Order: sequence, then structure tokens, then C-alpha cells
Amino acid sequence: MTGDGDSFLPRLQSVFYARFDELRGPEIAYQVPEGLILSAAGPISGATSPIPSGSSRASSVAFAPPSRPDSRIKASPQKRSRSTSRTLFNFDDVSRYIIAQSPLCGRLVTCTAGRCKILGFPVELQGNYERNYFRFNVCFVFDASADLSCYEPVVRKVNRVLTSCEEESSFLSSSETSFKVYAILEQLYEDLNSYSETSIAIDNFNSIELKIFPFYPNPPPVNDWMVPVALVNFDKIIEPNWDLTMAKVCQYIDGSNHVARIANLAGCDIVLTRQAISHLLYYQVIMTIDIFQYSNMYTLRKSIQWLADEAHVKEECGAYVSKEGRAVPDWPKLLHLYSRMRPGKTVFEWMQDHDVRSLGIDVRRFASFGVIKGFLRRVHRWPILLVDEPPQPGQKPATLPPSPSGRKRASSLTVAPLAPSLRSRRRISEAAPAFAFAHSPAGTVSPPPRAAEASLGSLRVRVGALAAGPPSPRTVRREPRRHSTATPASLFEIAQALAAPPAQHAARPRLSRSPSTPVIKAQANAGAGATATPVLVSQPLAYPSALVPLLDGEHHTDELCCRFEVGWPTLERWLVAMGEGAGDGDFGKVLIIYR
Repeated sequence: MTGDGDSFLPRLQSVFYARFDELRGPEIAYQVPEGLILSAAGPISGATSPIPSGSSRASSVAFAPPSRPDSRIKASPQKRSRSTSRTLFNFDDVSRYIIAQSPLCGRLVTCTAGRCKILGFPVELQGNYERNYFRFNVCFVFDASADLSCYEPVVRKVNRVLTSCEEESSFLSSSETSFKVYAILEQLYEDLNSYSETSIAIDNFNSIELKIFPFYPNPPPVNDWMVPVALVNFDKIIEPNWDLTMAKVCQYIDGSNHVARIANLAGCDIVLTRQAISHLLYYQVIMTIDIFQYSNMYTLRKSIQWLADEAHVKEECGAYVSKEGRAVPDWPKLLHLYSRMRPGKTVFEWMQDHDVRSLGIDVRRFASFGVIKGFLRRVHRWPILLVDEPPQPGQKPATLPPSPSGRKRASSLTVAPLAPSLRSRRRISEAAPAFAFAHSPAGTVSPPPRAAEASLGSLRVRVGALAAGPPSPRTVRREPRRHSTATPASLFEIAQALAAPPAQHAARPRLSRSPSTPVIKAQANAGAGATATPVLVSQPLAYPSALVPLLDGEHHTDELCCRFEVGWPTLERWLVAMGEGAGDGDFGKVLIIYR
């Protein structure tokens, strides 16, 4: 941690002790290294110490070279020379924030001056002083772009310890002890930059014990469908005094179990499991990836352009993705397989196209290696249920014409025989009704048919006439062209009637289900003594009602599968049933966004 580029902690550029003087106002009494901070009078030196003129809490201060008696605090072996060639900032520009007014005292204050950032904790003590208060501040100076989160507790503790010393023994305001502050600053500067910790004894009762811990950012939110991957060997670092939930959770972190499954296997509450995973993420001993399924889709990132030439990627990939006892494929072959992954092609299809099984590659580890290294990313499915827009005000909704009142759809259609005389001499519209409902008693005739049914009857009459023989030219009459008023529902009935054999009175079941709907065999009782024949009964596919509001494009399929504890094949059938699609990639009203 000796250089700016080699350390993850910001390097300390300077430490100084500032106070409010009764005559000169805010000033820097000591700084390490010396001469780096300027004021209106020139560079400030740390080789002077205040000497009181009367009591321990001086009313007037005169500067003279300090006489440092022997102390347990080791002083600097040599005085640093002043250097005006490199200065950090001018103290007069930021003095109002260093020796701050009462509202800012007791708070961390950060200010930026040029290329430097100053972190301090101004303190104000009330008591028997010249102005009834004593103000001071020990400040740390860093580069302007540094993150000071890890130094905030350090600065706060240094100033609070010195406050206790001043309240107990006037350590800062007394000329007999105030010169020791320079040695404290020197040790802070050297130890924190070199070892990130220090131990400084001030007197018989007070000491400064500091250790800088690296600051880690807050971990991302932990979701139930995330899969934790261990970056360290938990078997070597786990100890008996660990938290019970943490110890149980770590046993099932294997790179394939997601958070919800880990909670189930470990027998832990899901909330506590999330907290344990979040704790491990904070200390960067695990990372999270997506649930692996053969229906997943992946694509390459731009980073593959330079990661493909990295030596550590080439060496680690083959050994990591190969199955035990199989030959390790070379890197060009593995890179070619990675380049064949693209949106729209599932892992299963990719395996079939390139015969991955014969290469001895563990596909799950193959995909996770690319995700961990950062050159492969998952393409998620985000389903959206498209709903019909409500009609605008004043706009008449387009609806189908209503069916005749009191009409019920027949379960089967039969054609009544026509007399031969009616075939040639009477119009079709004047002939006897050709349709009768299967559920009406024998001899009863249905109400006059609609136009679609009349067209179907005309078609059957013509077919029967051709089967009876060619009619004479005088008996053939052309039917006038009529405009059909059949609805789509009646046209579908016509198609069903044409497809059904005329002599068969059993109704042909309608296809009222999607292709993914299961078909249940039921036994139809034809009567006493009749043989039971299996009849196909269409059952609509049941899906949870809570799934509908989640199809808003904000929840991907991994989240939905984990929430309802199903796999993608089952969820796919649900989406087909909800969207009334045909299946095989057709989801109907459900739109799938890949991103």
C-alpha cells in the first residue's frame, strides 16, 4: 500500500492540526509533511509550538522553538525542510470550513481545494478559555478523486480521543503537552500509509488505536432466483463459531442451487437466507449468476475482443469446463463454441447443432465460466400480456351479429330425406326443412334455418341429385344468388357438418382448447347393455391467476419460474394457454421480449 496505483485505499497526502488562535484567528499549528500548505504569510511550518504567558489555558500566545522533553511519543528524527515547489492548497481559502462555526462542529466536514480533498471533524469545547471556547481540528488531506469512506471513522476517532485528552488534562491548550501533537501527526501519516493501522499512546490513560478497513459498496439486492457461486473455499475458512444460518447456507453453495432452493435444502427461513447471501456478497467471497436451464439463451459481450487473448482465460477455460476423465478441448474450439451462442437459439439447440456432448464439455460450467469472466451474458425472456384496448368515447364497438333468441346449438346435425318430386320441381326455399335437432323428438321439425344452414342444405341437395342421375334440362332451375348473413360461428358449424359422416349421429367434438391443453379420456354411457367407448374430453389448462398481473414486461421468466416453483416448459404452456396461441413459439396474445 505504498503507491497510489497499488492500493485499494486512498493514500494520505498530508495531516495537519488546526486551531483558533485568540489573536491570529484560524491557523495551522502543525502539519506533516511540512511546507505543503500555504497561507497569506507564506508556507506554514510545524516547527513551532505555543508557549503560554500565564496559566495552562493561555490568554496570549507567543511562538518560540519548542523544547521537547523526553516522552514516550517518538518525535521526528529530523526536521523536514520547507518546500515551496509543491504545494497542496492555500489554507486561507478553506479556513472557514476547517475551523468551522458552532453548527458544523461535531460533524464530519469534507471540502475540496484544487486537486485535494480535505476531511476533518471540527470540535468546539466550552470552558474557561479566553473566548469561553476552544476550537481545533485534525484534518487529513487526500487526492480530490479519492473515496474517503474508509477514513471517515478514523478522522472521527482521532478528534474524539484528542477531545477527551483536552477535557481531562488540557492536552491541546497547555504548552507543556501541546507540542506532542506533532509527533502524533507524524506517526499517523507514516503508519496509516504504510500499514493501514497504528497504535499511539498519548498519556497514561488515553491512546489512539486505529485500523483502516477497506470500504466495500453495498451489495445488490438478493433475489430468490439468483445462483451464488463461491469465489473461495468455504471448507477452509468456515469456523465452529460462525452464525448457524451462515454455516448451513454455505454448505449448499455449489454454483447450481438458487437462493430459494438453498433455503429449502438448509431448512432456513428465506429472509435469513437472503441476508446471509447478502453478507457474503458484501465481503466479495461469492458472486451471483442466473439459473442454468437448457432453454436459456446467451450472447457474447464486447469484452470478448480483448479477453480472448488473455492468458489466464485460455488456461482456465479448458480445465474448468471439461468433464472428469475427458480430453481438454483447445481454446480455439471453445472460443468457436462461445461465438455460436446468440439470441433466439437455446442451449439445447446449440448443443444439437454442434454436437457438444461428444466433446466432453460440461455445458453448465461452460456457460457459467463465460458469465463469471464477463464475456458472456444471459438473454432473458420478458413476457407481456397484450390486452384489447377499450373503445374510444363515441366509437361504436365492432361486434358480431347476435344469434336468434332462444336458439341453442345442436350437438349433431342430420339430413332429412327429400321426395324425388321436390328435387326437380320445387325451389329449395319451398322444400321441407332439411335440418332437425338431435335432441328434438322424432317427427318434430326445427325452426326455419338461417342462411348458412340453407346454403348447407342446398349443397347436400345438389349432391343427392347428382347421385340419383342426370336430371332433364327442363327440371333444372338455377338458384338465385343470395347474400349470406352467416356469422363466423355458423361458418365453423358448416365446416364441422361437412366433415362429419352423414349416417353418424354422434357429435364430433369441437377443438375448443389450445394444442398444449391436456386431453382426458372419459367413458360415455350409451345406454343399458351398451359397450362403453372412450370419448375425448377437452380440459382447459389451469394456470395460477396470480400470474396474469405479472405479465407486464417487468418480470422475466426466471423470476416467474422461481415464484411458482415450475420450470420453463410448464411456464411456456401456461403462457400459450393465456395467450390462446398455437404453441411451438406461438404465444398468441403474450408477447416475449428478449433482452
